[in-house]
Amino acid sequence: MRAWVGPLAVAAVLALGGILAVAAITGPRAEPVAQTLAAELRCPDCQALSVAESRTAAANAIRAEISAQLAAGRTADEVRQHFVDRYGSWILLRPASPLAWLLPLLAIAASVGVLGLWLLRRRPAPVTEPAQVDDETRRRLAREAESLDG
Repeated sequence: MRAWVGPLAVAAVLALGGILAVAAITGPRAEPVAQTLAAELRCPDCQALSVAESRTAAANAIRAEISAQLAAGRTADEVRQHFVDRYGSWILLRPASPLAWLLPLLAIAASVGVLGLWLLRRRPAPVTEPAQVDDETRRRLAREAESLDG
């Protein structure tokens, strides 16, 4: 009867070790990584929200898949690349290329430059001499002013 106690104790210790190892991977250390990854991925249904913010079925499935992949021992970069391979680069809320951040700034700078040139060209030329008004024009203006007053 005592012959099975030894192997049973070894099996219990190994099972406990396995449970603790899985708990360590999916526990407190993996949860912040899973949340960070979910915040970086776009929800396929609502697209304006991250997977962390969305409550759709697709977002729930992606969050579960993130946790499962982290529990399987994959790194955050591997999990992120898995979703890029599956959905394309649009799944990332943050563009990978710095060009995506620079293009809007360059467009604004070019627009300001074009507006500045347009304003400079519309400026009237400086008057070098005052306009000469002859006596006939003065008399006509005086008659028109009197007719308006009267």
